[in-house]
Amino acid sequence: MAIDPITSLVLDRYSEYIDTIKLLETTMWAPDYIIRDTIKQYKAHGVNVQIGGVPYEIARAGGKEEEFLTEAKNLGIDILEYETHALKPTKDEVRQGVDELKRRGFRVVGEVGAKWAYKDTTRYERDMIDVQKTVDSFGLFLDAGCEKTYWEGLIIQNLIGKHMENRAGQKQLLEVANTIGEEHIVFELWGPSMTVQQPAKGWSWLVNQFGPEVNIGNVYNDGVRILESVRRGTFYEWDHPYIRWLGDGKPTKNWWQMDTPPYDVYVDKYGR
Repeated sequence: MAIDPITSLVLDRYSEYIDTIKLLETTMWAPDYIIRDTIKQYKAHGVNVQIGGVPYEIARAGGKEEEFLTEAKNLGIDILEYETHALKPTKDEVRQGVDELKRRGFRVVGEVGAKWAYKDTTRYERDMIDVQKTVDSFGLFLDAGCEKTYWEGLIIQNLIGKHMENRAGQKQLLEVANTIGEEHIVFELWGPSMTVQQPAKGWSWLVNQFGPEVNIGNVYNDGVRILESVRRGTFYEWDHPYIRWLGDGKPTKNWWQMDTPPYDVYVDKYGR
C-alpha cells in the first residue's frame, strides 16, 4: 500500500507493483476536481483506492457518516479503514460497523496499535508490546470481517529498531505474526523524519523473515521502486543478496534467507 500522492512518473512506471493507494486527510485539502481526477488516474492504472481511518472516524464522530459514505462511493473508493482510536467502539459495534460497510459494497481493513505508547493498550513500553493484547486486537478486526489489518508503523519501527537492534521486540513481532498469520497483516513502515534508507532496512528485515510477498504499507512516492528492488533481492541493503545467493551456489532454499551483513555499516556519525 502506497500513500497519496504518487507522481505520474511513478504511477506510469511502477503501478503494477502497487495494490492500493491510501488517501490521507491531507488529500482532502486539495480541490475536489483534483481529488476526483487523481482517483480516476489511480483506477485507470488498476490500483485500488482507500481512504485512511482518520477522515472516516472524524465523520462518524461528527455525525456525518452517511454523507461521508455516500461521497466515498460516488468517488469510487474501494476500501475503508475502520478506525477505533477516538470513539473506542465495543466488539459488537466493530462487527456491526464492518458489516454495514461491507453491505454498502466497501472492502474493509482495520488497524492495530496507536502512534504514541501512552495511548496504546497493546504496548507497555515504547519498543515492547503486550503480545496477547496485540493478538486479541488483530483477532477483533479479523473476526469482524476485515480482510486485512494494518499494524501501526511506529510500533513496527520500534519493534524492529532503526538499526535492527531490538532483538526482544523482533521476537515479539514474530510471535504475533506466527499466531495471527502474517498474510493477514499489513506491516506499516513510515515516519516524517525517515530517509528512504531507514524504512528500507525495515523492509529488508520483513522480507528476510516472511519472504518477498510480505504485505507492506505506507510506502511513499520514492520508495515504490526501492521496495520492489528489496523484494527482488537487488537492493544494496542486503549487499545484493540474490547475486550472493547465485554466486555461492544457492546455499539456502530461498535467496532471502541468506545471512545478512551488519546493518550498522550504513550508520553515519549522527546515528542515521
